[in-house]
Amino acid sequence: MESSEIITRARTEGERPPGWVVLPLSRNSVLVGVLGWFTGVVLGLGLFGIMAYSVIPHNYQYGIIAALITTLFLGFLLFVGLGSLWAMIVDTRRLLQADKYLIVITPDEFLKQEGEKIIHVPLMYVRHVTARGAPPPDRSTSSPENRPNPNARENVLSLFGGRAFTSSGMGWRMKRMRTPTSLAFVDSRSEHEVIVVDDKSHGDPFMIAALLKQYAASAQSIA
Repeated sequence: MESSEIITRARTEGERPPGWVVLPLSRNSVLVGVLGWFTGVVLGLGLFGIMAYSVIPHNYQYGIIAALITTLFLGFLLFVGLGSLWAMIVDTRRLLQADKYLIVITPDEFLKQEGEKIIHVPLMYVRHVTARGAPPPDRSTSSPENRPNPNARENVLSLFGGRAFTSSGMGWRMKRMRTPTSLAFVDSRSEHEVIVVDDKSHGDPFMIAALLKQYAASAQSIA
């Protein structure tokens, strides 16, 4: 099936064949990202401007060490501000063109539309589906974070500061912060890596990975 036909049928709910997985762009998720990047722009460039006004040219008159440290701090703040600005522009563009961002998994094919770019890979060539990052937390009572009998210290902390301030809650948050989530696979025709998602704008990457593995395994077993 041609890419254009898949996209057309995926966007028309009444024409979607059974078994198709259609994942449009989540506007709410992208909007939250834009607001986060805006905060980074304000903090990064704002602090850069304040610091630059305060230390230039004075800090550069006290030797190379003071000048080097000042330059490093200014460079870091400028990097944060400009990097956040670029990411905000990219996400804003995605938000304005949300109808041009789509992931479709059919029983035979994978398709991703990203603006004018379209990636179309038959599932028989999908290999090594890999989700990187921290999976969704285990909410079962057997997990340390959800055990029914936390110790007395955690009970006191959770009473006054909420569960996020307990050791288990803080450990889970730090783990999530250290491990940005992405999903990719290898197209065996070219051995090139195909990035499926690098955020949660189309849903949980681990859920998408499970579906993609299931559909790919089914297509390859039939082939």
